[in-house]
Amino acid sequence: MTMLTHICIDPTDQYGEAEVVVVFKKSDGAIRLITVTDTGHHDILPDLEEVQRQDLLHEIAEAFRGPARLRAQESAC
Repeated sequence: MTMLTHICIDPTDQYGEAEVVVVFKKSDGAIRLITVTDTGHHDILPDLEEVQRQDLLHEIAEAFRGPARLRAQESAC
């Protein structure tokens, strides 16, 4: 199983300006967060609330689903 990375909006930044680097694994269609590193190089994953984790999972899923969805739309034309 390969670990992947994605840059997401920092769920702890109330202004939505900061970013975090998320390391995750994708297996059987599910995404599992491994680490969430902030700009200070700290893993903030243990401190995130469930809703913040879900926001990251949603952002990653949308990012990886996007290109496939575009290809499907293009081939349908």
